[in-house]
Amino acid sequence: MKPSENTELAAVRRRRIAEQVVARGAMTLRELCDHFGVSDATMRRDLQTLEEGGRIARTHGGAIKTSSVLVDLPNEQRKSIGADEKRRIGRAAINLLRGDEVVFLDAGTTAHAVAVEAARKPACTYVTTSLGIANTLQSLAIDKFYLIGGSYEPINDSFAGSLAVAALRALSFDVAFICCSAIDLESRSISVASEAYSQVQKEVMSISRKNYVIADASKFRSSAFMRTATFSQISGVITNRELGQDSLDVLRETDLDLVLA
Repeated sequence: MKPSENTELAAVRRRRIAEQVVARGAMTLRELCDHFGVSDATMRRDLQTLEEGGRIARTHGGAIKTSSVLVDLPNEQRKSIGADEKRRIGRAAINLLRGDEVVFLDAGTTAHAVAVEAARKPACTYVTTSLGIANTLQSLAIDKFYLIGGSYEPINDSFAGSLAVAALRALSFDVAFICCSAIDLESRSISVASEAYSQVQKEVMSISRKNYVIADASKFRSSAFMRTATFSQISGVITNRELGQDSLDVLRETDLDLVLA
């Protein structure tokens, strides 16, 4: 086969890869390799080329689309995207705690990664709106945790709505670990795809002494539907060390506490 034919075939494959990722929102490296019948090394080269062209955004475990986030992927699908980064972020977040705080854990797979580490700080009191996180805390034999109820949101396995907001208004937190669909460095804000859950986040951040946004590097490449906070309402950002230099430079210009995991 001629080199030019190789190039043409690779270009066709990459176009189809981008189409698949955009259509599904996110795909793991294994899913992509199986779907297109190529090796890990070939797929990584393809993803790098597509990312450089602005077609997709790479994560440690695969790729996501770069367009605006209007609807989040289901929790179970998101757990496989950037799993290693989320584990590191979860460990870094739990290490920020003294061990006696009242801690809010947001609904989302990165907050779940924090919950998995909760046994390291078992004397904290944990509060969450996430059913999955509550189950994780129970499985770890955490003695003091609260699950806030309300209208069930299946997309992130959590509770929202007026009942959840009313329950939160009776509480206060030392630290809140906040998930998001996107971090917009230009407008210096965070946003989520769900209008209902945005109200929960706004309430939480208004009653917490410190608010840390926990997000892997892929969240810096897109925007979402509902803005929930500006950087002035956030204490810090915990993200993975693979975040691009341009994004790091912007974050370091702010007053935010930046933690790289």
